[in-house]
Amino acid sequence: MRRFEDHLKEAAVDERLEDWANDTTTGDFSELDFVPTADTWMEINSDSDDCLRNKCPKFNDCYYFRAREFAEDAHLLVVNHALLLADAASDGSILPTYDYLIIDEAQHLPSIATDAFSLTISNRGIKVLCSKSVNKLQAPIQIVKDLEIEAEGFFINLEQMCTGGKTRFRQSVDGAQYLHQALSTLKIWLEEATFENILDVEMAREKAKLKARGLIATINGYLHCLDLLIEPDAAYVVWAERDFKKQKLEVIAAPLDVSEMLNQKIFKKSGLVSSVWMSATLATGGANPFGFFKRQVGAPSEVVEAKVSSPFDYKRQSVLYLPGKLPEPNHPEFFLKASDEIEKILQLSDGRAFVLFTSYSGMNNAFNILNDRLPFPCKRQGEVPRKKLLDWFRETPQAVLFGTASFWEGVSIDGYQLSCVIIDRIPFQAPDDPVYEARCEALQKDGQNTWFGDLALPHATMRLKQGVGRLIRTATDTGIVAILDPRLTTKHYGRSILQALPPMSIVKSLSGYETLEDMLESVN
Repeated sequence: MRRFEDHLKEAAVDERLEDWANDTTTGDFSELDFVPTADTWMEINSDSDDCLRNKCPKFNDCYYFRAREFAEDAHLLVVNHALLLADAASDGSILPTYDYLIIDEAQHLPSIATDAFSLTISNRGIKVLCSKSVNKLQAPIQIVKDLEIEAEGFFINLEQMCTGGKTRFRQSVDGAQYLHQALSTLKIWLEEATFENILDVEMAREKAKLKARGLIATINGYLHCLDLLIEPDAAYVVWAERDFKKQKLEVIAAPLDVSEMLNQKIFKKSGLVSSVWMSATLATGGANPFGFFKRQVGAPSEVVEAKVSSPFDYKRQSVLYLPGKLPEPNHPEFFLKASDEIEKILQLSDGRAFVLFTSYSGMNNAFNILNDRLPFPCKRQGEVPRKKLLDWFRETPQAVLFGTASFWEGVSIDGYQLSCVIIDRIPFQAPDDPVYEARCEALQKDGQNTWFGDLALPHATMRLKQGVGRLIRTATDTGIVAILDPRLTTKHYGRSILQALPPMSIVKSLSGYETLEDMLESVN
């Protein structure tokens, strides 16, 4: 609340946000039925680098510390993967101590760990750093000016190198060392500053020291990222991403392999008695069904592992529809023909569906084609926060929700309301992902494994199982799963993927069926 009130003094905010801030009892972002701008939320959310703790005039009413106290008193704590890894990276400084750990949807931990242990620097980040240094802390103009000049030259050089969306760097990048020097100069000033020139009203100097500490932490991350641009390290993958619409250019350095980090930070965490890693999709088939996952997370050589059979009667409860006449996903006519197929399937199911895509562009293309054609209420991911979107789906008869990655797992809609799940294609990782590309290269050099069989295929199988798993959530659920990718039946690897999916009744044509109930009755 202190950060929110400070922000109100400096800038106007959405009236809806102000109303919510005055009425909320938790301060939790998930309560919002709209998405505030990222810049606004960054200024008002809880931030350990800008926290006065018990010196804060809002301390007794602080939502953050209220939540922490509740967590400290709890016997069971539920957190997301990102918070678990942030705590692990900080050696346990965020969460209360715990003896036992249960990780659900564990297949996501490696990718989230890759993000958690990555380093970034961007042109917008440098602008924010310079602005805060001058406006909040009154840093010397010349130091900041020198930083702006070096940053401008560095990012202009990057723009010339980055003609596409993502550009991977395998060698040192010119200009990184000069930006490194300019950032180091600002860091030294922040470390040595006493802020005696700031009028000490309402703890202004204390706030300045906290802001300086936060900026120093930001600079340290930037410096580490630049170190990897100056002297490349085989343990990291470094690339630039360019967003032309937002005029943003960002350098990202991600660890190539997070297995050792997870082994040290999670499995070998001090005080941890034992951990359970579980999901409906960890097994990928073959003689060693958990091998792919164990390699990814650095699991100890000896673990107790069990593959538990499903309690659901998939043959009776569900149908898997594999249309036989669609072109492959990379064909230029795929989306038009797939959209026609989606319309037919939704007519059969009377709406009540998740339509899931492997990309935002695929989701938006299909939504734009179908929204006006469908007689059902439709929404797509991004219109409102995820929780509100799910609430809308549960409460709206015949609803159709178009979604991407975050709706492939961790969502449970029981009963009649969700009777159809449509998936556009096999969810292979994007070939332009620099981390994926580097891991494929490492497997090729290995000689004992193949990039497709040991990385691409098991990853896609796990993801597809997650999407399919949205349909049958209880022993009384029924419905149809449709996968529009013909490679499931035309490619040899498609058969191995099908073998890993639940044993549903397979149909290859909708002809002769008036309703979904007719189809289920017919195949049984």
